[in-house]
Amino acid sequence: MKKMMKRVLCTLLGAAMLFSLAACGGGGQQSGSGSGGTSSGNKADPTGAKMIYSNGGPEEFFETPWLNPGTYTYNKTVYSHLLVADKNLNPIPDHPDALATYDYSEDGKTLVFHLRDDAFWHNGQPVTPEDIKWSIEFVAKTPVCNAVFVSTFTAIEGSTTDGKFNDTFSGITIDGQDITIQFSQIAPDALLAFTQFAPVPKSEFEGVDPMMVQQAPFFQHPIGSGPFKVGEVNMKNYTILEPFDQYYNGVADFKIQLLPSPGDSDANLATRVKSGNLDYGYTKAVTDVQAIENTNGITVTPVDVRYTRLFYLNKFDRKDGTPSPLADVRVRQAMAYAIDMDTICETLFQGAAVPANSLAPDAALKSGDLNDYKYNPEKAKELLAEANWDSNTVLKAVFYYTDQATVDLMTAVQAYLADVGIKMEFELVEGDLGTILWSAPADQTKGPRAVDWDICYAANAALSLHEYYDRYHTGNPANSHTPEDPELNKLIEATSASTDVNEQNEAFKDLIKYENDTLFTMALYYQPIFMITSDRVGQIKDGNPQFCYDWDIQHWDIQ
Repeated sequence: MKKMMKRVLCTLLGAAMLFSLAACGGGGQQSGSGSGGTSSGNKADPTGAKMIYSNGGPEEFFETPWLNPGTYTYNKTVYSHLLVADKNLNPIPDHPDALATYDYSEDGKTLVFHLRDDAFWHNGQPVTPEDIKWSIEFVAKTPVCNAVFVSTFTAIEGSTTDGKFNDTFSGITIDGQDITIQFSQIAPDALLAFTQFAPVPKSEFEGVDPMMVQQAPFFQHPIGSGPFKVGEVNMKNYTILEPFDQYYNGVADFKIQLLPSPGDSDANLATRVKSGNLDYGYTKAVTDVQAIENTNGITVTPVDVRYTRLFYLNKFDRKDGTPSPLADVRVRQAMAYAIDMDTICETLFQGAAVPANSLAPDAALKSGDLNDYKYNPEKAKELLAEANWDSNTVLKAVFYYTDQATVDLMTAVQAYLADVGIKMEFELVEGDLGTILWSAPADQTKGPRAVDWDICYAANAALSLHEYYDRYHTGNPANSHTPEDPELNKLIEATSASTDVNEQNEAFKDLIKYENDTLFTMALYYQPIFMITSDRVGQIKDGNPQFCYDWDIQHWDIQ
């Protein structure tokens, strides 16, 4: 069976590659180093100033910087942050790009920021402590607030009443240039949150409803305090980022032109690289890397990040009251043994993905006795027999990715499961994914479920380890899949009981072992991000391009 499945997967891979080459134009002409030749939608600088090219430019609006903090180049360049993270997303004390220095009490209850007095917004107005306090209070009430920010802001004294954020937080006080944040409980990711959280000028949001913030006029031409300011904007065509001459840690000597694309899913990436219109970018798609392989003047660097593709397994009773087919741990384990992730990673992903044995890829958090659930269809059949599996049961799987590789993966999984007697049907879902996928049951102890699926294929690009696991805790508003489990709740809570990273890591080890034993969720594989740079930008600092880190862009030496 394994040899047959390898042949099937290789056939699927070949079809996917043909599909991707057709989509990329496939002309085969390779360009040089991306030296700035213009093409459709590419605007040369009339002053002759140096210009580098990137993607992720706005199509209809600039995305707020609070949901996906570093996905877009403009979010990493237009905004400054109270703290600066290193390549591992740990805060760097006293970094010259930070808006503030800080003091953090040993008990994790008091965090004081000392705001610098030489920071200015791009409109020339000074960055004030009042801007910082207001930004935290305002963003907390928006629907585009990253989960790590939400958990941190919730822990601030006086931030909530009856589960809703207040207009002002009594736990944030100002004294001169100092902003003191008092926490009512430990916020384990507080420092991490403030390396990613982007303050904005209060004066630009007068009358803006936080629930409608993405529609605010501000996000047609945003103002930050970072090293680059938004210059010319031609939506769906190009955007120019210009050096900010009042930036406090050095002024760049080049501009950045952004061509539009939705985040890190640029369908034109290979074409842009080959035509010299991309000096910096990144992708998660192996087909992109294959398409630009051996392009002169281009370097592709794989970056290991916390990015895990997984199956969310719905263990709540179905809407008609029938028990979930996946409530029995033996069924979940049988699925894991039935799917040959080694072969899938070797063939469909050309060795660019690594089979997962837990959500978190961090090797230091894993004990030596984790089960890798190596392909074993006979073991899967034994477990299904023990669980009295009804072979007439049909599992409903859903996904929201529109690429061919996802269809190929789901087809392969369907075949593997069928081989051990599990029927699975899969479909693409579109529309309001928050409701379709993550609506939690009214009763997270007994259910029934509020969503219509047994398996959801998705990804988790985690800023924090807590972001991987907190959603499985009873009461989490995105917990559409995991009924109350007292032991699981206790293990999740233990990871937030201390601000000491070593103590947190020990708690995560216990949680990961429980995850591996019970498969309350099913991690499938880890995937690196591929950073793409041209010779014009040379070697840049390593780091996770999905988030904000110490990349020192204003000092890049552009050729």
